[in-house]
Amino acid sequence: MHKLATCIVAMVTSAGMAQNRPPMPSSTHGSGPVWEKGMVEGRTYKNASVGLELTPAPALEFGAPELKGKPGTVPLLVTITAAGEAKLASAREVMSFSSDAMAYYPENRRSTADYMRRVALGNGEEGFTTLGGTSESKLGEVTFARQDFQKGVVYESVLVKACKTEALVFIFGGPDLDAVNKLVAGTRLKLDPATSGCGPTSVSPSAR
Repeated sequence: MHKLATCIVAMVTSAGMAQNRPPMPSSTHGSGPVWEKGMVEGRTYKNASVGLELTPAPALEFGAPELKGKPGTVPLLVTITAAGEAKLASAREVMSFSSDAMAYYPENRRSTADYMRRVALGNGEEGFTTLGGTSESKLGEVTFARQDFQKGVVYESVLVKACKTEALVFIFGGPDLDAVNKLVAGTRLKLDPATSGCGPTSVSPSAR
């Protein structure tokens, strides 16, 4: 089991989102994409190196983007989190986006289904309960696999799409599923198919 998958798993608390990110390995292996961390302009996060523009739901504000790892090697992760107003005794509304370099994973374990299984396993280890089966959800014109989770008063929806060179992972958290659904509906996403590898020819193989 590759540990990097667990760094995508998030736990939302009343204080915000605490992402379980193990330390990056002291040495990297294999070649990966040359990514930059991108920047926030107004309310939109732009990262031309991963081929993405992202605007969160109106209630959320972005923090600073981060680049985990050394560009050109794997593991490599670009991530950014947007959070809403902190509320006493209530789960804070949050969205986390990560782009995970697929070259880190075995070639036959790079499908959306494989990635979602790793996410579900990591969430289970953190005490989250899976709600129902995997469904589909759209951000902009892009269709993602979706899995919902619950831990106490925290509800979480994870959206995953495995592309040619990267896995796009969105984590939405809030006090209930209605709040989470509103965050998903309010998110605006634009992808450059050529750069992101998420075009019609980039369908990942099915899990075996």
